[in-house]
Amino acid sequence: MMKNVFVFSVMALLAISLTSCVESSSKYKALQARMDSLTVSSTAKSTEFEEVFATLNEVENGLKSIREAENILVLQSQKGGAEVQANSREQLKSDVAAIGEAITNYKKQIDRLKNDNRIQSSQFKKRLAALTQELETKSQLIDDLGRQLAEKDNQLKVKGQQIASLDETVSTLRRDVSSLSDESSAQKETISTQDAQINTSYYIVGTKSELIAANVMSKGGLFRSAKISYQAEQSAFVKIDIREVTEITLNAKRAKVLSVHPTGTYSLEVDANGMQILKISDPKAFWEQTKYLVVQTL
Repeated sequence: MMKNVFVFSVMALLAISLTSCVESSSKYKALQARMDSLTVSSTAKSTEFEEVFATLNEVENGLKSIREAENILVLQSQKGGAEVQANSREQLKSDVAAIGEAITNYKKQIDRLKNDNRIQSSQFKKRLAALTQELETKSQLIDDLGRQLAEKDNQLKVKGQQIASLDETVSTLRRDVSSLSDESSAQKETISTQDAQINTSYYIVGTKSELIAANVMSKGGLFRSAKISYQAEQSAFVKIDIREVTEITLNAKRAKVLSVHPTGTYSLEVDANGMQILKISDPKAFWEQTKYLVVQTL
């Protein structure tokens, strides 16, 4: 038993002695250093790969967002200026500009990856080429949308100017029509006034004493004048429209016309009650010499 323990102890000491010798040898140290270097290199490569693929993932996720947004932008841009409010159009232009800027940034990231020699696999290069092609397509689409929006803005601007011009023309026409209407009303009123003056005449019927009291007749019995110049005299007369009045009831059995009127333009007739009636057969000629009719009842 003691012999076995002794043998085991000797073997253990030999093993420890051999291990200590190996670890202290130059070959072991060189191998360990190489392993450490490979570990560091592997860690660095892993980090580089992570950075590259993080960039790829960022670009691909960005493209996914662009694909989702571009359908909305296309639909909105196709609505036309009349259906899109001004603030909506401004937001649409802002969205298009933001996507265009994002695409430009993604292109720069892809270019950096293309110039990075750390990964040269054909699959990796194909992936970069596909992303580049899609970015170019999206860039062209965004440029087209930008041009369409600019064209619609110009069209709306032109339409706005045309509408403003039409509004001004309509306003001018309305002012002209209003002015013409006012002129027409004034002319009509003037014509109406002139027409009324032309067709207005006056008459007075009374006994000698009544005519003298109205200052139409002098006390000597002479008829003063057909042209009345005193307000008191004119107020005693009855105003008539010669187009409407062609008969004057004199309320007397006898009467005579004192004012000057052409013979044949009027007549004195008797009504059913035996009263005199003055009938004017030719109003224009009757009132031509004077607008004042004076009839004395007897």
